[in-house]
Amino acid sequence: MLVTLVEVPKFAFPLNHASNVVIPPLGTAYIAAALEEAGHQVQVVDAIGEGMTQYTQFGPIYLRGLTFKEVADRIDRKTDMIGVSSMFSCQWPATRRLIEAVRESFPNRPIVLGGEHGSGMPEVVFDQSSVDYIVAGEGEETAVELAEHISSHKTPIEQVTGVFWRKNGNGSFVKNPRRGRLKNDIDAIPEPSWKHFRINDYINMGQPHGAVKGRYMPMLATRGCPYQCTFCTSPQMWTTIWVARDYRKVVDEMEKYMRQYDATDFHFEDLTAIVKRSWILEFTSEILRRGLKVTYQIPSGTRSEAIDGDVARALYQSGCTDFAYAPESGDERILKIIDKKVKLSSLLKSADASISQGMSISMNIIVGFPFDDWESIFKTYAFIVKCAWHGFSGVNINAYSPHPGTKIFHDLVNAGKIPKFDDNYFLSLFTSQSFFVKKTSYNTRFSSLQTTLIILLGFFLFYSIYLSIRPKRIYYLFKSFFQQDSFNKTTGFARAMVREMGRVWQFRRSVKKYRLA
Repeated sequence: MLVTLVEVPKFAFPLNHASNVVIPPLGTAYIAAALEEAGHQVQVVDAIGEGMTQYTQFGPIYLRGLTFKEVADRIDRKTDMIGVSSMFSCQWPATRRLIEAVRESFPNRPIVLGGEHGSGMPEVVFDQSSVDYIVAGEGEETAVELAEHISSHKTPIEQVTGVFWRKNGNGSFVKNPRRGRLKNDIDAIPEPSWKHFRINDYINMGQPHGAVKGRYMPMLATRGCPYQCTFCTSPQMWTTIWVARDYRKVVDEMEKYMRQYDATDFHFEDLTAIVKRSWILEFTSEILRRGLKVTYQIPSGTRSEAIDGDVARALYQSGCTDFAYAPESGDERILKIIDKKVKLSSLLKSADASISQGMSISMNIIVGFPFDDWESIFKTYAFIVKCAWHGFSGVNINAYSPHPGTKIFHDLVNAGKIPKFDDNYFLSLFTSQSFFVKKTSYNTRFSSLQTTLIILLGFFLFYSIYLSIRPKRIYYLFKSFFQQDSFNKTTGFARAMVREMGRVWQFRRSVKKYRLA
């Protein structure tokens, strides 16, 4: 059968660092590969890749990519099944509009939603859209079995694990049992099918998740996370099983991309890449044994426990240039409440070992948890200052946002703090990462304005120290605006922000406006 996979246009706002990231979609590429290996034909409509600098007005922000109609028009009329990816709940208002545009053009074709949003909010998905099926959790095996059900109906839908499905054509639905995680067979998953994507356009765009160190490709070396942070959606999507691929196969894939795309830089988008010390040492040794002249980065954030002097040395010698830690708070009380199993003093020792080797290290901070108070905020400020003094090269400070399916989210819903799941709620998940934009506060001690000012002061504290103790960084920051590569993740984000401002300014007079529902 012919399966069409749709990568949805994404929210864009120049002052939102996350929306300025433009990378080939790993999840869709993996699903495409699994379906092809099972014998199905696959068409991909990549709204981002086919419209990277095309913008559409969507309320107070923009959409990057093809318009909803353009996406629907590109879908093959002979398609048998349409899969739509919705990884982040903040994008749901746009994803929902796209689904309805597709439904209008294909009233009788089954529409399947994959990604974390459907796994966390199936009730909302079935109530607010015409989706027929949701693939919950890890998607490769479930997508293949669902496609086989739709094509032949040999297996009853009730027996396809990992699927939620609409019943009787209304808002009611059935949750089939969740599918177990792929553990022993992770290396049997086919590599991403990149033939459907404009890889060179993505590379030339030069706005990856991390720093730009040459021609880059996104990769996964591991899946899942063994921890259960109460603000994170990973447990609902991946459970708490962390699985690493065979390190030799990971390096094989790197060499493949070096041949096919002239890639020299690899961005590991893993949830938690560094967990097992022995695996990291085997992986780095394999790169050195093969004599690969590459760089690689871990921009999503990783753990510090496994990184000591020996590991830091091995990482740097094998090409690791940048990675991020994710302490989230500088207050041990908050870390205990959110079940963040990290010791701040140990994190700083790990960072010192990495920085001493020459790597660029950044960190992720969240403020405005419902449990935060002024004492925890000042402790977090003190930790931010300490990190800047130790030599961290960047900080990412976001307002707390209650993502669907997380423990804190359910607590807030039960307490009546999130009265309805409308577009304003979903957009608040997006603006939590935007600079100079008023945040939505879910903390009774801080107003939305206070939360916004707390974040801005945190950035000021870090970067005033970051630049004053190493003034040469100002030179590197401005230099990055005029060259292809960026000095580190901070300069990469700054350059992407300036570029996005220019692009939005250029297109704002011609964008089409959509009202929010």
